[in-house]
Amino acid sequence: MEMKPHVALLKITLLFTLILAGCQGSPDKKARLLQLPQELFRDGDIAFRRGTGITSRVVLAADREGTYSHTGILKKKDGQWYVIHAVPGEPDFKDDPDRVKMETIEVFFEERKAINGAIMRIAEDSASAYRAAVRAERLYHAHVLFDHDYNLADTTRMYCTELVDFVYKKQGIDLPEGRISHVNIPGFKGDYLLPNDIAQSKRLCLIYYF
Repeated sequence: MEMKPHVALLKITLLFTLILAGCQGSPDKKARLLQLPQELFRDGDIAFRRGTGITSRVVLAADREGTYSHTGILKKKDGQWYVIHAVPGEPDFKDDPDRVKMETIEVFFEERKAINGAIMRIAEDSASAYRAAVRAERLYHAHVLFDHDYNLADTTRMYCTELVDFVYKKQGIDLPEGRISHVNIPGFKGDYLLPNDIAQSKRLCLIYYF
């Protein structure tokens, strides 16, 4: 069935209007300026964020009780705080593969990447937390790729929660405490370790959130 020319033009105009409106946002909205209490942070603290992209929406659709869609681990280097995390779809250069990254905490919590976020800490075990952060940095330097199969049994590649869980388990600390999310949505079906499975740990205490 053919569409009348004026109807087709109207639909195309409406489509482009919606696209432009979605891209431009509100002109009165001020850019967010985070004042991170970096003097409170320690090596091994765990960073959580609720992202803005499609992957974040999928994670939150799978975990309706969860607040955050992504996580990483803090490490201080040369006076600057970094977050080490495994992430897809955030290349730093052309042909940059999905991998374990180490980027400043300011970049990790950029407005375009994070709607809100938090820093949590393992209570009363700063030595183990430090060693977990050191191991995470080794994974970054080893160029470990992102685990698109989301397979916890294979640690040659890692996804975000897998990385945090792995480095802490090496210190004898079980953050998920047996929790695992059973997911059944289009494109994802199976058992996955989601950020909320870690955030619920009884050993974690909240240091900062926005």
